[in-house]
Amino acid sequence: MKYYSSRKFDLVVVGSGLAGSAAACFATRRGLRVAQVSASGGEMAFASGVLDVLHIFPPGEQKHWDNPWEGVAALAAASPQHPYARLGVGTIREAVEEFVEFLRGAGLEYRGLPDRNVTIPTAAGTSKTTYRVPQSMWNGVVAMDGKLPALLVDFTGMKDFNAGMIAEVLRPEWPDLRSVRVPFPKPLMGVDRPNLMLAEALESEDVLARFAEAVWPHLGNARVIGMPAVLGLRSAPQAVADLEERLGVGVFEIPTLPPSVPGCRLREAIDAALVRDGAKVLQDRRALSVRTEGRRCTGIVTGAEEWRETLEADGIVLATGRFLGGGLSASQEGIAETLFGLPVTHPGERRLWHRDRFLDHRGHPVNEAGLEIDDRFRPLGRGGAFAFENVFAAGSILAHQDWVRTKSGAGLAVSTALAAVEAFLRLRSGG
Repeated sequence: MKYYSSRKFDLVVVGSGLAGSAAACFATRRGLRVAQVSASGGEMAFASGVLDVLHIFPPGEQKHWDNPWEGVAALAAASPQHPYARLGVGTIREAVEEFVEFLRGAGLEYRGLPDRNVTIPTAAGTSKTTYRVPQSMWNGVVAMDGKLPALLVDFTGMKDFNAGMIAEVLRPEWPDLRSVRVPFPKPLMGVDRPNLMLAEALESEDVLARFAEAVWPHLGNARVIGMPAVLGLRSAPQAVADLEERLGVGVFEIPTLPPSVPGCRLREAIDAALVRDGAKVLQDRRALSVRTEGRRCTGIVTGAEEWRETLEADGIVLATGRFLGGGLSASQEGIAETLFGLPVTHPGERRLWHRDRFLDHRGHPVNEAGLEIDDRFRPLGRGGAFAFENVFAAGSILAHQDWVRTKSGAGLAVSTALAAVEAFLRLRSGG
């Protein structure tokens, strides 16, 4: 027998990636009764944990911007359909600053420079430019910028992080860079050393002490030590401080391949803060269908075959992402939005979706597929007007943007989330 129930909220956010989480954050901070629903933990396990605003525009020219706000202004002027162009620099900046403040209150400190992007090393031996980085990565920004003598460390059995390879690739621009591999300071079952397993083990002060003892003989002239981002799931700043005290040098984390421990930290910290602030975080809860009355959506039906619950709401924020998040699906017939059945802007025939070269700097036309919106971030229906007066969209599901190639994912997610929440508040107040 299927069990049906219902609960009432001011706002239901569908999706738990960065856009959905930011929307839930902004809504709870404004006193709304919020439910956030998703079929999984979102896409943050694939995220590096850093916050991009914009680094490259136009992608085809590979023009790099040291000042992300100047880059945003240039993008908005050249691409009036881009979500950034609907918001403007001031609104985007305010959204990012408020979100960073929220993360600080959630126990995650982020650092950066005023009006500048910063650069960190990556697990591929390349450099990544971004706007804000977790506190645990900051010494990497300072060390890379100043080319400080550094030692990179990895662990025996860790397959997705090779300190020797990173040092070899970066050494032409960072000459005083060495590497060492040490045994992991705690016996672990099996041969592989998954990131999350290492992070759990490094929550222990004793394990950190043994790690410091293993690294100490290799310090040499190093002024900083870089290592994979596995310094605990919940206590990275404390772990960094502990190692710095034991070793007498700076310590920094380097983002790894997925699953990303900094991404998981972000997910756990945001969820805990949302629950603390009164939001209902409903994970492993698939949004099955919607309930509508005319041009209003009255609720989201969630659950599974065995049971269902209706989340009644005055407003909905759709932040389900594109293909990875499940917000869009592709077939021979085209691209579809998976919950409301909203029309999706895309290049048309499949032969037009991609360019001839896979790594074309311009990106593929399909990368800008997504939902058209009005000035209130409401998805448009087939007639060109808003589909539902109280449904708003945020994040990568929006059309006319390629966040991967412009390096603007966090800025896009956070700023459009704020725009969606504030548009709902204006609607509810009669504005």
